[in-house]
Order: sequence, then C-alpha cells, then structure tokens
Amino acid sequence: MSKSKDTPEAKALDEDLHSRQMAVYGRESMMKLSQARILVSGLNGLGAEVAKNVILANVKSVTLHDEKAATLSDLGSNFYLTEASVGKNRAEASKTAFQELNPTVEIATLTGPLTPALVKGFSVLVLCDSTLDVAEKIDKAAREQKACFIWATCHGVFGSVFCDFGAGFVCQDTTGEAVKTAIIRHIEKSAPGKQALVQCVLDNDIDLDDGDSVVFSEVKGMVQLNDGKPRQVHDVSKGKKTFKIDDTSAFSPYEEAGIATQKKIPVTMHFRSLTECLADPGTLSDWDTSKQSEKAKNFDESVLAFFGKPEFEQKFGRSGLLLLALRSLYKVGAAAARAEGGAEKLIAAARELNAALGDRKVEELEGDRCKTLEQVARGAGCVLNPMAAIFGGVVGQEVIKACTGKFNPTFQWMLFDAEEALPATATRASPGAVANSRYADQIAVLGPEMQEKLAKLNVFLVGSGALGCELLKNLALMGCCSAVTGQLTVTDDDIIEKSNLSRQFLFRNHNIGQSKSESASKAAQVMNPQFKVKALTERVQPATENIFDEVFWDKLDVVINALDNVKARLYVDSKCVVFGKPLLESGTLGPKCNTQVVVPHMTENYGATRDPPEKEAPQCALHNFPHNIDHCLGLAKSEFIGNFETVPQDANDFTKDPTAWVQAQLTAGENPASVLDKLIGDPKFNCGMAGGLMDALVKEHPANFEQCVGWARRKYQSYFVDRIELLTYNCPQDMKTEAGTSFWSPPKRFPSLVPFDADDETAMKFIIAASNLRAKLYGFPDEHRDVEYFKKVLNDVKVPVFKPFKTKVKTEEDEGNETTDMAGTEMTDDVARLEAARNEIAGVASKQAKKAYFVNEFEKDQDDNFHIDFIQAFANLRARNYDIGEIDFLQTKLKAGRIIPAIATATAMATGLVCLELLKVLDKKPLEGYRNTFANLALPLYSQSEPAKCDQVKSGTRFDPDMYMDVDEVAVPDPQTIWDTMIIKCSRSATIQSIVDWFKKEKKLDLNGWIFTSADGKADSSPLSGRAGLKLLDYFESNGFSCAGKRKLELGDSPPNARVLELTTADGDDVKICRVIAEFTD
Repeated sequence: MSKSKDTPEAKALDEDLHSRQMAVYGRESMMKLSQARILVSGLNGLGAEVAKNVILANVKSVTLHDEKAATLSDLGSNFYLTEASVGKNRAEASKTAFQELNPTVEIATLTGPLTPALVKGFSVLVLCDSTLDVAEKIDKAAREQKACFIWATCHGVFGSVFCDFGAGFVCQDTTGEAVKTAIIRHIEKSAPGKQALVQCVLDNDIDLDDGDSVVFSEVKGMVQLNDGKPRQVHDVSKGKKTFKIDDTSAFSPYEEAGIATQKKIPVTMHFRSLTECLADPGTLSDWDTSKQSEKAKNFDESVLAFFGKPEFEQKFGRSGLLLLALRSLYKVGAAAARAEGGAEKLIAAARELNAALGDRKVEELEGDRCKTLEQVARGAGCVLNPMAAIFGGVVGQEVIKACTGKFNPTFQWMLFDAEEALPATATRASPGAVANSRYADQIAVLGPEMQEKLAKLNVFLVGSGALGCELLKNLALMGCCSAVTGQLTVTDDDIIEKSNLSRQFLFRNHNIGQSKSESASKAAQVMNPQFKVKALTERVQPATENIFDEVFWDKLDVVINALDNVKARLYVDSKCVVFGKPLLESGTLGPKCNTQVVVPHMTENYGATRDPPEKEAPQCALHNFPHNIDHCLGLAKSEFIGNFETVPQDANDFTKDPTAWVQAQLTAGENPASVLDKLIGDPKFNCGMAGGLMDALVKEHPANFEQCVGWARRKYQSYFVDRIELLTYNCPQDMKTEAGTSFWSPPKRFPSLVPFDADDETAMKFIIAASNLRAKLYGFPDEHRDVEYFKKVLNDVKVPVFKPFKTKVKTEEDEGNETTDMAGTEMTDDVARLEAARNEIAGVASKQAKKAYFVNEFEKDQDDNFHIDFIQAFANLRARNYDIGEIDFLQTKLKAGRIIPAIATATAMATGLVCLELLKVLDKKPLEGYRNTFANLALPLYSQSEPAKCDQVKSGTRFDPDMYMDVDEVAVPDPQTIWDTMIIKCSRSATIQSIVDWFKKEKKLDLNGWIFTSADGKADSSPLSGRAGLKLLDYFESNGFSCAGKRKLELGDSPPNARVLELTTADGDDVKICRVIAEFTD
C-alpha cells in the first residue's frame, strides 16, 4: 500500500510546507536532512547565503561560527546584519534572524577560534571566511571524524568551492531525474557472446542513455529477463527506439510485452584532502570556454595533446588560472594583496607557485591572464552580494548532497569568475571613503561611479515569489534605487501561502494571507533602509495598461522578470521591445536554473525562441489504454474537474435560463452532439448512470448526505467495474487488428475489474472524498470522514446491474475523427435530442428549490479539502484496473497540481547571476561582455555563453518559418530588427486617410489594410476600402483595441503580431515593415 499524508514520516516533515523541495529531493532525502548537523564558519555575505539555504532545506541544526565583529561593509552582503550590529560578533548578531527563518531548525553559535577539537559531531563543516592553513587543518579533522568538508571563498568577482566528502562517499542518485522506462516491442535472441537488440514501441519516446542500467519485467517468452537483475544498456538510438543489452543466447525466445525500468546504481566516490588537491587539483571544469587561453581557443598544436585530459584545464583553462590566483592570494594575504603594490606581490607569488607545478603549470601567464591576477588582488577580501548569492547557492547544494547522497557532488574544485562584469574604467576609491560605507566592498571593486549608477536606477521587478524575494534582497544590498531619484517598483497579485515559506525567504508565518509584493518590500527595506521600493498588487497584462502605462514604461532603466509562467514573460518581453528597455530573465526548475540578458538593439528578445509545446497523452490512452500512472492521473483530474467544477457551473447557468444556456454553447462553437453530451453524458463513459446535467439535476439530485454516498458508490461501480467490462466486451483479450496482430500489444495493457471492497483503504478513500465533494456541490453542511459511518450507509446503497453493449472503441488512430464514435449510438438527429434533453432537465429543475451549486475549483495546497484524496484514489484504482504501479499522496499532489519543483539553492544562484548582468547593462558592455547561463546543480553542470544577436530582416528572399517556405519581400527600413520602431506623429483626431497619406509621402508605400489578431489568436484582415474617413482611434476601438488615454498607439507589428500593416510598394511587392507607432501630439 502506498504511503499517505498520514504516515509518521509525513507528519514529521510537514509536507505542505516542504512540498516543492520534496518534489526535488524526495521523502527519504528530506528525512536524512532532518537529522543533519551543519557548521557554517564565517558569517560574511557568503556565509549568510549558505546558512540561509541550508536552514531553508530543513536540516536538524545549524551552528553559526564567527570570531569577527561586524563592520559597516558587512551590511553590503550579510542581509541579517544592521547598523546596530556593527561592533558585535557577526554570528551572535544574526542568530535571531536565522532562527526566525525556520523555527524547526536548531540554531546555535560559536565565537572562539575554530579548532579541530571544536568541530566534532557535525555532519558537514563549511568554511566561508577562513585562511588556507585553517582550511587545511579543519579538512584534516573532518576526514578523521568521517565528516564532509567544504571550503568556499569570494574575492570581488572571483570565487571558489572545494569539497572533500572523504574516502568511500556513496552517491545514491547522480542526476535526480525521474526514473526512465521503455515499453518493449521485441528482444533479439543474440548469438553467443554477442549483444542483443531491443526494439521499443514506436509510439513512445525512449529516454534511456548509454550506460544506464535497467531491470526488465512483464517479458513473455524470454522470462529469464524478469529476474530483477540490473542490465546495462548500450548503443541507444532514440530515433529508431532501440538499444542493446548483453548476451541473450541462453534465454528462451521472446514472445511479447515487457517493460525496461531504469535502475539507479549508487556510485562510490573517493575524495582527496585539500592539501592533496592543492598539489594536484585533478579534473577541473570551465564555465566559459571563451575565457580559456589564446592557444586553447585557437586550437594551437601545443594544446592538442592535452585535450580530454585533466592537464588541459589546469594548463590552458580558466579554472587552472583561477586556482593559481587563489593559491597566490592566500600566500600573500588578502589585506596585502589589496593594498598598494599588492597586485605585483600577488603576480610574483603566482609565478613562483606556478614554476613549482612542473608539467601542470599554467601556460600563457602574461597579457590578459596576468591582468586577471591584478583584478583578483583588487577584489581580495571583498564580498559582493551577487557573487555571495551564486556561491551560496552552489555551496548550499553541496551541503545537501553531503547529507543525503542525492545528486553528484563537486569533485572537487569549482572555480568561477565574472571579470567581464568589471567596469571598463573604474576609479579606485580612497580607503577613507570606502571605509565609511555599507557599500565599501562594492565600491572598492566596481568603483564609485558604478555605485552612483546603481543608486539612481529606476527598476521594474515583476514578481515577488521565490526569485523576487532573492532579487529584492540582492538589489537592496547592492544599494540599487537608494538615491533620491532612484525607485524600484515591484508588483505581484499573489498572496503568501504556507508552502511559500520553505524557499521565499522574506516571508514568515505571520505573513500568510498577505500580499507577496508588500510583505517582501517591507522585509527588503529592513535590510537597507535607503532602498526605495514601491509595492503594487496588480498583474502585468493588457487589462492593467492603465496602470503600467506609457509614462510608467518610459521612465524605466531596466526590467527584471521574476515570473513562473511563459505567458506573462512573453507579455513583459513584448513591452520591453516596444519601449526599448533591457530585460533580465531567469527561471528555475528543481536544481536547474537559467538566466538570459536582453539588451535593446543588440541581443534577441526573450520571445525570439520558444520551447516546444509539452507533449500530451492521446485521449484514447487516458480513457481506454493507459500504460503509466500519469495517464491514470490525467483521467482522475479530468473527472474531478468535470464532476465538481464544470457540472455545477453548467447547472448554475442552465437553471437561470435553459434555452439561453444551450444557445450560448452553440454560439461558442460547440456542435449539438457535444452540447448533448453536457446534458446527458456519454453512455460509453457513464456506463449505466446518467451523465452531465441529467445526473446532477434529475437522476441523482440528492436530498441529504447519505444520497451523496450512494452516488459515490455508483460512480465507483461505473468507473472501475462497468467501464472496464464494456471495454473488454468490445475488445476481448484475443482480439486481432486488421493486420492480424494482437490488438492488446504494447503499449496497451489488458485491464481487469476492481470490484468494490469496503475493507480496502483506497476504495473507501474514493467513496469518502467523492461523497464529501458531491455534498459540498449541493450545499450540505455535513462533512464526514469516519469509515464506519460510510460502511453503515453503504449497506443500504443499491447498485444497478450493468449490461455491456456493442460500441466503437476509439484508438489513437481514430484521434480527431469525430465520426468514428458517437457515444455508442447512431445520432441521426442531434438537434431534436438536444431539445428533448433540455426540456426534460429544465422541467425537473424548475420544480426544485432555487440554489447556487458550489463550483469547487481545484486547489492543490489544502490537504484536507478532499481534492487530492479524490484524484489519488481514482488514479490508484484505475492503475489497479491496468496493473500499473500506484502513486502516493505527495506525488499525486505534485503531478496533479503541476507543482514546479523548487529549491532555494538554484533560486539564489540564478538571481546572483542576474545581478551580475545588471552591472554590465549599466556599464553598456558590448555583446561579448554579456552572458546567458544554464546551470544544473545536481550534476553539477555550469555553462555560459554570449547572448544571440537579434535577427536582421533584409530585402530579398528569406525563409518564413510560419509559412514554411521562401518568401520575397521588401524590408523597410532595410535592414531591420525587432527593436526598430517607426514613429508617425499625428493628432488624436487623425483619420485612416492621414496614415495612408503619410506612408505614401514619406515611404512611397501603399497602405491597403490591417490584419488584427484577437486575444483568442484569430486573425482577420480588415481592408480600408470605404473607411478612409474614419478616425484612427475609432477604427482600432472597433477592432477590439482599447485606446483610451494612450499617448502612443502601435499601428503594426507589435509582438506577438497583434496587428500587422498590409503594405506594398508601387510595384506591388509585399513590404516587411518594422514596428510602427502613432505618437499623438495633442
């Protein structure tokens, strides 16, 4: 039996609070975390970020260690220190705030010297502000105590992470990805000693990769494969849907069926000590290959021999250079390196250390690579918030890996820099000026000019959830929008829920139910009282353009998206394109994160590329031929929505005016057959029961709660017994296709009945959930959960005997062909039957007491509302019908609720990267100075690249991806990009003819009409013939575009092409014109 929300584990973990990160780590890993004891030493900005992320992960305890007193400069990166903290121990001063972050985690402090004797009893030791010699000593002590050790550093725009998890560390799951499966079509009987080809069904994608291990089950004929032993797969062909396994010559011949399920094999890793890894760092990995040495980038012959070897990154890579810089910095000392003449000392130390490396020495230690060492010296000891956020995410994730064995640890160095973010010309501030500022470290690295630009910024932050909270914190600490003229506007229409607290770190329990934007803004201002922020609660969308109007967009310097859906991102992106504003994008999915920088007239915009649409299961798979639990969940949620959302809404509308309701359905595009289905249901799916409004208002209209129980019992019979009996009656197990093959060949699974059993927990969960949901629909105040009560009521429930009938069963080949299946009967006169059904239902409903039927909209985050209970029970009973593995309550909640897996570590990292790009935008970097990033903290994998240039459109022949053909057109202007805009100045009383005349006079073009695209995506061409005298504003209003109060009106080519100007040249050639805006002068 699957675990439910009532298990001891669930109660201990508070799955409602931690649901998003449980979707990433799983229950077992979360239980391990709840027993872990962590030491974080050094409460500078980096240490604070690490502590935050680890505490949010819900470990058992975190001990904060620090010997240093807080200084004013610490306030630029440690978000829990205030001016009142200056002079106090950093750990002690921030303890209370860390405790409030997660009251269930034990928070303690240590303030004495960090010695080997002091670190006993911890699962993981994290050093964030220590010298190299202390790090080596503590690493040695950790190895002796079988504890994991992490050393992290941040110096300006340079940083590093070193991990030592000891000898024999076991990683249980290197990727964290869902277990892969493949449905077998055929398995070859190989020759002795040869590999056998496995052919999977062609209807399903094959997700396996070379080297994966799989376990076979349900194989018929070659039953020896069903022994449960893992077998490695080779030569995977995703196109051909094949892979190979080892010798099958001794096995029986394959007959049919079979499933190959990935088996994740634990990996044992042997870490070396810090001292060993300083002498020989092993394999290093570069984030950004454009920063490798010139010889490496040019594929010089001298580097070819090292490709694919650890020595390549050590000698020619960026990581090898950064590691040498780190060692040199600690040899000289941070204070000495940052002082006058410190750069020369650091470079000298680097050359000395490098000479001792022998065959692994860093090459090309001159020119730009030498200048990198100078910048390391300048940033020595300085902790910048963006870097702290990035490395806080990385280190926090490594701590979780150490505690759980979940995901692949860093083995063993990770080094990263953002030297390209440094201003092209930065004045070195005087020590006195720097010392008296909370932005001291930032000014020392970036210069006072950059600090002034940050302070004067006018920023629009869209969203204040997980990403938004981190961004607000970062921007506040950086001193953004802190000048008199600075302003940050943040908007979010959402309110705070309990599940937000595990990753949206600006919120506390007392904020539940409050506005996200308002609560987050107040919390950020506590971190920096100089931060000027205005919180709004409106959604950014066409309907709020009276709030986010032209004046609002015009005054912005930069827009930052912190959104969780593509539609909203595309809308904000379109406004940034129209108004020419830089856009900083980011997103997370579990341990993965990505960032994108959009710069006007330089890079492509966010909407320039789209992910492919999510693949949906065929309806026949959901209704008749499920072969995985997702299919069962899909039908379960569909039935929930149909029974408890759609039907009551239809009932409310129908009972007001039956004739008007039917007419409204037909007007909306429904055909009579589909409207009839809403009225009486489909006999093939209802199986002995009425459906739709006939069920809700006539046949099963209850007078009390007990009759709702009766309905639930009859629904059980219909869903899990009668419907299966009907299917197998029409498609028996020995049925053949027209080609003579078995109809029930994979991926189809032959079903069996699941008769009702009152002693079965899942069956009773269905009855209890369905009964209560049905009772709520009719407004009954009772709510019952006692199993014995239901058993007693069920004794008196009558269940009709179902007699199967002949009907056409729709298969995937029939998808989209409405004529293949008309509810199992010949519907010769849909209109007449529709009227008869309407009249019958209306006649009965008119005699019932008038009431509003409760529309129970699906809500995933309230565990006691029966929604997930119904869906889980339905899905698992359906799974039993088809012998599919069942699903627990949490996974049901995650999948049915389409909950996006989210963790604090990836969020922190993404926002740190965004803020680095903000610095570049302010410095007006060239294209090669910007970076888009993709990171997967699970693997770990980090990749940076230059943004793509915006596409140019030129006159001539081009391939049109929408028409999928070559087209000839004239570009005006030529060339043009999506960023180009043509302005037509006119009065608000301008007519269409005046616009036609402008194009004729100024551009020698003929304006023939407009193509208007409505909100539902329908495009209509609107010719201008006979409309020349119409006012332009009236014309647009008549086509559904609100113009009230606008100073500017987009006439054409507004992303995503809401309206397109139909223009031709004098020769009749089609014209591709840039965006055209009418700017009103009155």
